[in-house]
Amino acid sequence: MEPSYQARKITDRLLLLTLLVSTAGAAWTQFASPLAMNLAGAKNTLINVVVLTEPAMFISYSPQTRKASVRVLSDKFHSKNPRDRAKKLLQTEHISAQNVKFFEPAETNRERFWNGFKHALSSWRYNPFLAAGAGWDYLSAYHHRRTDLSPSEFALLTLELTQLEPSDFAVTFPPRKKQSSRNAGPVPAIVPEIADMAPRVVRDRPIIVEILNASGRKGLALELTQYLREQNEKGLLRVDVLQYDNYPTAQETSWLENYSGRMVQVKQLGQAVGIYGEIRTGSVPNVICDTRVILGKDFRMPL
Repeated sequence: MEPSYQARKITDRLLLLTLLVSTAGAAWTQFASPLAMNLAGAKNTLINVVVLTEPAMFISYSPQTRKASVRVLSDKFHSKNPRDRAKKLLQTEHISAQNVKFFEPAETNRERFWNGFKHALSSWRYNPFLAAGAGWDYLSAYHHRRTDLSPSEFALLTLELTQLEPSDFAVTFPPRKKQSSRNAGPVPAIVPEIADMAPRVVRDRPIIVEILNASGRKGLALELTQYLREQNEKGLLRVDVLQYDNYPTAQETSWLENYSGRMVQVKQLGQAVGIYGEIRTGSVPNVICDTRVILGKDFRMPL
């Protein structure tokens, strides 16, 4: 009996020591990492990550509002060293490199990576293997020094992402063509608004919407216009459909474009009509609506 007692005693001490070391490590991570401090609510600042796809993306996330902005960068700088490429991109885009993390995924095509990210964000609850795949991708990147996110920081970010949806991300794309100084529109901010930053007087009025039909199905924009106006009259959704029209080209998927900073109301609109993708931040000058709803081939009228 004596050896068995001694073995249990040693095991208990080892377990206690492991617990103390793990607790100390977690505490050190929280106080040593600005990212961990932000997620813990100790700091009211943004979490910034450069995702080194082609082209790269600059992501800013606010733990307080649980909204994120994604800026697709137009710079074409390449380097075999991911850290050097991230620094060069930040310098070129005039973004402060302080407390900015970088991550180079295995899938470097931006569109394929982003579609996979949105799919995982929407479906991980029904397919846990997606979370396991994300963890494997991170471990591979960490082993090959394609990221400076520590394992504990990645774990905290992953837990935070489980509370988000694709519609919590506002995406800004670079302009397709360079505008002349005479006709140039407003230059988008380095970091788009990621919270509901519109003035109170703007937030209190119904959201002004323009609907564009890119599905190829005749009459779809009118049908949705009538539906939203009925919802407004019943007091179920505060929305004012300004006009509806056809989109210049057919689109496979539907999306929303936000021009007013009213992220909360735009997300509610997307949920009401069944569009759950990321919200794109528009840069069209002289736009007269708060948001545009582009109806792609995948759109189905709400029941």
